[in-house]
Amino acid sequence: MATSTILHIGEDVCQRIPVMETAGFAVFQSPCSIPAIHTAFEREEDYSAVVFHTDIAAVPEVAVRETRDLSEAPLVLFQNPTITCDEGEFDLVIPALTPPDIWLEKLRDVIQACREARERSMQLREDCAAVRSMSRALRARSVRNRVAPIDPDALWRHEDAGSLPESKPPEDFRPRERREKAG
Repeated sequence: MATSTILHIGEDVCQRIPVMETAGFAVFQSPCSIPAIHTAFEREEDYSAVVFHTDIAAVPEVAVRETRDLSEAPLVLFQNPTITCDEGEFDLVIPALTPPDIWLEKLRDVIQACREARERSMQLREDCAAVRSMSRALRARSVRNRVAPIDPDALWRHEDAGSLPESKPPEDFRPRERREKAG
């Protein structure tokens, strides 16, 4: 499995970055500002997760929205219950005082779930493309096989009812009675 790359946005007051690095994650740190977040995503496009915290202050909503726009990676919040933050914007919220072995496991789980969802999404896109292609082929075949519509009223007007060939009995066909009289 490839090493997971984490973007930690904001100051690492609680020293979580060394814990993540010890657990095998590659961690990049960025200040919590829009230009710095853009710079971080220019440096590394495919983060496995983006981590925020409310250790000192609430995470600016604009920073969360901008990060969500730039990345498909799950957003993780290390929560401080004394600071109000819209937790609904995050894919994983880790409560304060959660032991590192537990939050590391939750972090791995959310990264794995996100990878699996992306793989399922790619498979669904491929399946959808195959179905669209088959539908186009069937539609083209249907157009080739289509017969001009028949006008049932044309029969009453003694006109050609459509483009189908007229139905006639074979020329050598004669009812049994006629054959016997003729022969």
